[in-house]
Amino acid sequence: MRPWWLGPIPVVVDRLRTSARLAVLIVVLLIPGIGATISYTNVIGGQVDFARNELAGTVVVRQALLALSDTVGGRAPDLAALTAAVAEHPELMLETKLKAVRSAGTGTPAERLAAAVALGALITEAGNTSQLILDPDLDSFYVMDLHIVQLPKALIAAAGAAAPRAAPGSGELVAEQAVHAGELASAAGSFRSDVTTADASTALDGLAGRLQAVLAAADAVEALSDTLTAALSAPKAVDPTGVADAVRAAVPPATDVLTELLSVRDDRLSGQRLVTLTLTCAGLLLAGWFAAAVMWRTRTDVRTTLAAVTAIAEGDLTTRPLPGGRDELGDIGRALAAARDRLHEQESQLGDARKVREDNLHASFLHQRQAERKLRERAQKLIDESTTAIAAELQNVAGQVERVRSAASVIDERVSTANEATGTVVARSRDTAPVLAALEESLRRVGTMAEMITGIANQTKLLALNATIEAARAGSAGRGFAVVANEVKDLADTTAESTEQITATIASLEHDAGVMSDTIAAMVSGIGGIDDATEVLRNVAADQHEVVEQLNRQVTTTISRIRELSGVAEQLERRQAERIGAAGMVLMRSRGGATGTQPAHLVDLSSGGLRCRAEPQTQVTRGESVDLDLQLGDQVITLQAQVMHLELKRNQVEIGLRFLDPDPATAQRIQTHISAVLDDAREDE
Repeated sequence: MRPWWLGPIPVVVDRLRTSARLAVLIVVLLIPGIGATISYTNVIGGQVDFARNELAGTVVVRQALLALSDTVGGRAPDLAALTAAVAEHPELMLETKLKAVRSAGTGTPAERLAAAVALGALITEAGNTSQLILDPDLDSFYVMDLHIVQLPKALIAAAGAAAPRAAPGSGELVAEQAVHAGELASAAGSFRSDVTTADASTALDGLAGRLQAVLAAADAVEALSDTLTAALSAPKAVDPTGVADAVRAAVPPATDVLTELLSVRDDRLSGQRLVTLTLTCAGLLLAGWFAAAVMWRTRTDVRTTLAAVTAIAEGDLTTRPLPGGRDELGDIGRALAAARDRLHEQESQLGDARKVREDNLHASFLHQRQAERKLRERAQKLIDESTTAIAAELQNVAGQVERVRSAASVIDERVSTANEATGTVVARSRDTAPVLAALEESLRRVGTMAEMITGIANQTKLLALNATIEAARAGSAGRGFAVVANEVKDLADTTAESTEQITATIASLEHDAGVMSDTIAAMVSGIGGIDDATEVLRNVAADQHEVVEQLNRQVTTTISRIRELSGVAEQLERRQAERIGAAGMVLMRSRGGATGTQPAHLVDLSSGGLRCRAEPQTQVTRGESVDLDLQLGDQVITLQAQVMHLELKRNQVEIGLRFLDPDPATAQRIQTHISAVLDDAREDE
């Protein structure tokens, strides 16, 4: 179980090969070093750029201080040199301040004061943009303070004392000159303090001696301050030329000292950066060189070890190069060499055991062939006896089937005749329906005529009665007519009686005709049912005839097959792919590459396939195509086969394989081996 603190890293590591792991490890180790180097280089580069920016500011400040000294001393300043210095360093962005200086005049003391103030503003701006004002070293800081603050302060105060703004004799003039005197005194003190502190804080030899001009300028500034202080009772403008000359004399050595201090720092930082980068690059190159050697050695050893292990797994025990170093891979190489030697010994032992097993299989094969021959003889005898008896019985069945077929034919003929007669009766019965309908219609007409005759008889009877009455009225003259009237009356009565009898007879006939019609309809319906039953019987007879025919065909086919059984033993003797018992190794490989090499033990062999036994975990499926390495004696042949049979027997998988179109040379090699074994078996018999 992996430690919990490793987190998901082992999952990532498991997905990488050894060389990839080393590459990732090298990259992970180099990234912090490269990052730290880049960070350090950026810091040192920033400090170097800082110092060089200060040097650029020193160039501009030097020209500005010289111009300021000339302006305060009443001389025309060299603005061309100042302009060239500003143009040389555009990164300081002093064009606006320079423009203000160039626009100021220098003719009158007031104009010189304005020009001095503009130059002081340019010096201050140069100190800010060049970052001189932020100088981190004590020695150069105090020298910088002289250039950026104290010298411009003293010169501007001296210019102010030479051009006071207040009216002469006024109190404002006293205050103004007193302020200038204080500024000058403060500047002189700062001159001396800056020189003393810079000399005490620097490792540069002789700095105080090189700044003696600054101390002289301090004396001149202090003298001008004393002059202003002494004249406060009657203040007036003073001449700043002495201060301007002293400061102008102090600017070059002071600027040289500041430039040297900044250059020393720039050189020191540049040297540190160069040394650090050189050592870092050398270390990275050495680390990369060592890492490349480690990766090459590791990859070579891993590849060599993997090739040796793969060869051993595939059964190739030939001598191969193995790692021989003192690391773990060297130990693995030595262990693999020992394992390969042991496998050589085991293979030799297995070869001897295989030869013994082949001899045993050969003896077993001879015994099996004798047993099979006896078994086939007994089977042939039993088959012959059985087929003879079964054939006789089936001949009897065939005779019975023939008689059933004849009876079915007779039934079919009789049913056909009955069906024809029934059809004729049904047709004639259906012909009586119109006759009965016509008879009923005639009887109805006769009934109508009888009713009419009855009416006529009634009228005749009434007429005879009237005639009798009239004859009685006529007396003797009507006696003859009375006789006629009586005869007519008798005729009418007779007619009425006959009509009644006719009506009764017609009613009886209508009733009988209805009964006859119902009887005929029932008879037609019954005959129709007989017709349907006859049709069903006919279909049954036809089905029976078909069944009899099928039974006859099946019996005939069965008799033929039974008769063919007598040649089974002979066919077994003449089978094309005779199988022999065999021993040896079979190496199976999936055609799709899904599984590696899977070993199995040969059981028997034929020219068309083989049977082998493998471990239960062997990954093959029915119908799968595989590549085979088949060991026959001292030779190994490679061919393609298809899995046809899989069965688990005694904790082993029995696999039946069919060869897939082996090349002629391979097929001949297998057949030669089988023939040799069979020849040996026949000689032993």
